Amino acid sequence: MRHRRTRAGSLALAAVLGLSPLAAVPPASADGRVTEVALPVPDVAPVGLAAGPSGTLWYAANAGGIGRVGADGKVTEFKISENSQHQVGVPDAMTAASDGALWFTDISYSVPRVGRVNPASGAATLFELPTTGDVNFANAQVNGIAPGPDGSVWITGGYSGSIGRVDPSGNVTAYATGLSPYAVTVGPDQAVWFTDTSGRIGRLDPATGQVTSYDTPFTFQGYPGMGEIVSGPDGKVWFTQPGVGRIGSLDPATGEVAEYATPRPDSDPTGIVVRDGKLWFTEAAASNIGSLDPATGEIAEYPLPATLSAPTRIVNGPGGHLWFTEPGRGLIGHFDPAAPPSGSSHPAVPASSPGSSPTPGARFQNQCAVESLCQTQVTTGGDVKIGTFRQSLPSGAIRITGSLGAPDETGDFVLDPPVIGDQLISRQVEVPGGLIGQLPLIGPILGRSPAAMWDVNRLTISQTLAGKVHAYLTDTGLGVRVPLNVHLNNQLLGTTCVIGPITASLPTTFLAGSPNGDPHLGFVPAAVSLEAPIEVPAAKGCGPFGMLDGVINQLMGLPSPASQNSMKLTGVLNLGNGTNASNIPQSLASGPVAAKLKQILKSAKTPRKTAKAPARAPKKATYKVKARR
Repeated sequence: MRHRRTRAGSLALAAVLGLSPLAAVPPASADGRVTEVALPVPDVAPVGLAAGPSGTLWYAANAGGIGRVGADGKVTEFKISENSQHQVGVPDAMTAASDGALWFTDISYSVPRVGRVNPASGAATLFELPTTGDVNFANAQVNGIAPGPDGSVWITGGYSGSIGRVDPSGNVTAYATGLSPYAVTVGPDQAVWFTDTSGRIGRLDPATGQVTSYDTPFTFQGYPGMGEIVSGPDGKVWFTQPGVGRIGSLDPATGEVAEYATPRPDSDPTGIVVRDGKLWFTEAAASNIGSLDPATGEIAEYPLPATLSAPTRIVNGPGGHLWFTEPGRGLIGHFDPAAPPSGSSHPAVPASSPGSSPTPGARFQNQCAVESLCQTQVTTGGDVKIGTFRQSLPSGAIRITGSLGAPDETGDFVLDPPVIGDQLISRQVEVPGGLIGQLPLIGPILGRSPAAMWDVNRLTISQTLAGKVHAYLTDTGLGVRVPLNVHLNNQLLGTTCVIGPITASLPTTFLAGSPNGDPHLGFVPAAVSLEAPIEVPAAKGCGPFGMLDGVINQLMGLPSPASQNSMKLTGVLNLGNGTNASNIPQSLASGPVAAKLKQILKSAKTPRKTAKAPARAPKKATYKVKARR
């Protein structure tokens, strides 16, 4: 029997900062029955998904926006407008409404909202949910969503304790439940059924506002206590219980609950869908897909191509396939349920401590040693100004990965290199116009001439580390100090033309206000920005024996003081516990920086208190909210 998982936070933190080594896993299945679609930036943590028109599949990413996988496999991504607090959202669950529109939830704590997407254009109409009134969505984390009548959707308000119905015009009806609703569905009896974070099942009668709750054998055990819920093929509602590794059903006619343990212990079953009379579900901690026959209770498990995929939500989608998200690797996967993947199922990522709940893991966490705080940051855009030189950076141009180590002689904490892979990955970025494009006044004109196409004119830039990477505290959070050499790559300049070292001290701003991810993830994804002035030295090593140093310095206005230069970047930060047991660190980081990171993890993963409805409060309230675009 697992220990009870409290809401106090200590065990929720332990789930993220697990201290157990990663067990050896068998080779991944290679039978080719799973097709996986890679996202432009894998770090965005795709979680929710829904089938769209014309053979499309849509997804929502916690640290990105929303995206569409076309019938041809092409991925198109769409940004979501900032909320009224000028912060980005945290898209999570998705569904298709009865009128063909796609809807998604925003689980950010600052402004609870939902979005309605035109599938033809990707444009989203956003509705910010009421946080005042007799029944409202204050303190909500809007996770669940399901289609309702007449193009409306049902949503769960999480720790606000509310469930809502939102129509395309922005009419919101909020119902008080006195619970913490997570996922929602319309049951076979046409009532609204939902899972509760404590391990209960709830039933809402929309006509009266009456809420009935049902305990399960594992109420108040495991974290998260409940996952997704669907109306089953047998007149029952079916649900997942990630914290205790079970699939459950409830008969609306009798209230009877039946439960089935997954063959792989601690597999963390999360998403669930009905297909061909069976229940299909994801195993987030074990990187498997499972099926359950409700007539016999028999469960089968099918391995995904790789471990640490963290499959989360699953739906019926294009081509008659089952589609699912893999936030641990930034993939969207699908397969034909008539020919599921074969081979032995994967074991689960070990629980963080004996008796604790299972924990999904992402690929980046296996780059860091166990017992360490692991992070990876990748740029998604931005630009660099060095003297008179400006360069836009494409998505994925720079990635820094490592774990927080002990402080060195500077007093700052060192970001130790990863156990697997490089600490800095820098793509070569093409400079428009090449060398002649940098000439004063006439450069922009010559940069568009036929001469600009010559190989000898072609210019790219890349970066390498010039020393240790450090982490430090800022007034608002955390920063990273990165010493970089900027390489100018060109036939005339040779292979040694370098500007640097440049020490970039970059404070990290969380664009959603605070890091916040789906509670079923074993890591915390966050959209971030990094911006700071940088002092830039002269170039050196350009051309044979440095003969072109003066030319490059004159063209670029080097050396240049910090007031004349800047790095303005956007990116995605992922933070979690290291899981690689091959190189356990001799000393672990402690002190204010480590404490700050742990606080971020704790605040993002610890459940908040549910707003209990007062005894005489109305059971429902209606609002009209303004649409935002």
